Amino acid sequence: MVGPWPALAETLAPSVLNATLGGLDKKSHHLSDWNGKLRVLNFWATWCAPCRIEIPLLQAAADAWRQDVVVIGVALDNANDVRRFNQQAGIRYPLLLADGNGPGLMKGGGNSSGALPYTLLVDGRGNILQRHSGPITANQLDQWLREAVTTKSSSN
Repeated sequence: MVGPWPALAETLAPSVLNATLGGLDKKSHHLSDWNGKLRVLNFWATWCAPCRIEIPLLQAAADAWRQDVVVIGVALDNANDVRRFNQQAGIRYPLLLADGNGPGLMKGGGNSSGALPYTLLVDGRGNILQRHSGPITANQLDQWLREAVTTKSSSN
């Protein structure tokens, strides 16, 4: 985790919010498609063992917080490997394909090392609230979401 709560003094780079990413749904998406919603962005790959381990907790968070938060997986992998993996894993949150843009997208979200997994909590305007390099724990993710949803609710 980096920086004080409730927000880091950073926003996602416009190149990240406006990047066109293919989805497993065979549609094109921009991260700005989910403006107005809290977003958990998880950069991952099928060949990354820690990434694979955290997918069930990301799915649990997506299910538990679906009224307030959208979890988005951004795969730094090829579409066929992601589709095959998803057939086994049954991920129900949106999966987008970074193609060759993965390192640039992660850098635009504050990850200059390129390490995976990399997870961001982004508010509805694209402000980075939290970030974590390496595997995230269920407790840490739950704390992020509780604080963000509480903060959002009290500011409305």
